[in-house]
Amino acid sequence: MPGFSAIGRKTRYHFINTGRILREQSLFKCIFIAIFAIVLEGGLCLLFLDGFEFLDSFSGIGSIIVSRLFSVFFFGMSCMLVMSSIVTSYVTIFRSDEVRFLLVRPFAMSDIVVYKFFESAMLSSWAFFFIIVPFISAFALHAKLSPAIALWTLLFSVPFLVVCAGLGTVAVILLVRWFPRVRIFKALSILVALSICLSAWWFLRTVYNPDEEALFDIARLVPGLRMASCELLPSWWFAEGIMALSRGQWFRGTMLWGVLLSSAALVTVCVEWIGSASFYDIWQLVCGSKNRGNRTAVLFRRLERMLTPLAHDVRAMILKDIRIFCRDPMQWSQALVFFGLLGLYFANLRSFKYEALPEEWRSIISFLNVFSVSAVMCSLGSRFIYPQLSLEGQGFWILGLSPTSSKRILLTKFLLSLVTMTSVSGALILLSTEMLKSDPAARIASFALICSVSLAVCGLSCGLGAIFLDLRQKNPAAIVSGFGGTLNLVLSLAFLLAAILPFGIIFHLNFRAAITPTTMRHALLAAGAWLVIITSLTTAIPIAMGVRSLNNRDF
Repeated sequence: MPGFSAIGRKTRYHFINTGRILREQSLFKCIFIAIFAIVLEGGLCLLFLDGFEFLDSFSGIGSIIVSRLFSVFFFGMSCMLVMSSIVTSYVTIFRSDEVRFLLVRPFAMSDIVVYKFFESAMLSSWAFFFIIVPFISAFALHAKLSPAIALWTLLFSVPFLVVCAGLGTVAVILLVRWFPRVRIFKALSILVALSICLSAWWFLRTVYNPDEEALFDIARLVPGLRMASCELLPSWWFAEGIMALSRGQWFRGTMLWGVLLSSAALVTVCVEWIGSASFYDIWQLVCGSKNRGNRTAVLFRRLERMLTPLAHDVRAMILKDIRIFCRDPMQWSQALVFFGLLGLYFANLRSFKYEALPEEWRSIISFLNVFSVSAVMCSLGSRFIYPQLSLEGQGFWILGLSPTSSKRILLTKFLLSLVTMTSVSGALILLSTEMLKSDPAARIASFALICSVSLAVCGLSCGLGAIFLDLRQKNPAAIVSGFGGTLNLVLSLAFLLAAILPFGIIFHLNFRAAITPTTMRHALLAAGAWLVIITSLTTAIPIAMGVRSLNNRDF
């Protein structure tokens, strides 16, 4: 395929230029990313290793549980890879500006589709290796396997990723082509899909309950084990192949790898065939749907009426930002996946009988949940809030000439992001503490912490986004990867640790009866004062510096 080889050369030159750009990045950012990656991988490896050792303490049944959990682990990874591929494939295949360039070149449709498919597969699955590497490393250390298991994992990972990404890409192509355009049929289709997902979730949420029967059943102990153990799933081939090779069963492991490899080839052929037959028509349909004349001129009329008491300039900026967010599937889909997974986990806490644990462990789980939600907020703040002003682009002079001030523009973006972050994260933390039946003091502390983190993250992201304003860059990923974006993430994570750790230590010592009630009250007052001080400084200083930076610019 000469066309595909030309696209491959173009991709090779692109990677060469990307390497040159990376060598020009600041040393601070490279060092921070390297340290963060090493700490993350090492922490995950130690966590997985501790889990394997814990399962091994169950004597003979530990090895049985480990082999079953391998299937569950890779089944969960396959589901996340398919979801990630669905989100990435739509933007990469149908919304990319590069497609316009490729369509006017002498490339076959099949070459373009396969190229964009592999590109979306790479973009959607790079995080897979950050999880699979510490997992397999911990298993190799626990089982005392040879380093050759790294090669086996790589050989199984490549076709496994291709299969998962191919399923997501085929689903996107079929959905975009055949999804109903009429609003009522669209709503009915979404309801049917949600009903199927809820039914599957209800079927898989059964766990082991000793009150029902004395018989130990691993399938009831681990949710989703029945489905993950299906021998027709690629995740089962992956898990069984790795386990077979680790036990020295070379023929079985090689045959499973062959099945996975042939399935990857079949999925690639299906993507090529479906794409070559319908890609151009679907691409025209997507491009034509951007400017439909029969669409209403104003979105969210009810929301606009709700914002009527606000000033005209504030209301206009809020509505503009909400429309941009809702019209970009990459933004709302990522936020929905992150917060949706957390909400699903919090809603199922009682399925694992966490509320029956001692108060000490419930306190630890509660503050770990606060930490997880806060970490997601730091990530989303750096990804979405920080580049807001820079994404205004060369049209920022319109805001500069509008009947408003730079201070009102920045404060409006800050308040909008704060309301959104606080409402979503606060609801998740209230759900978590309710499902855990936490102590009232722990509930109040958790909610106060999540509100403080929301304030600090929004203040840092908006303020530093104004200080390091870059109106020449249109790619949000490039804006975030600069010095300002790195500094914003570092400061957000530092605030996260400084805010949560004191409260977690105080409640842990209190539930272990290591401090008296009087000392507990004094410690909480001191921690509360510390939280107010660092939250005020982290929020006010970046906003004030951002306002000054905008006022000193010439637009």
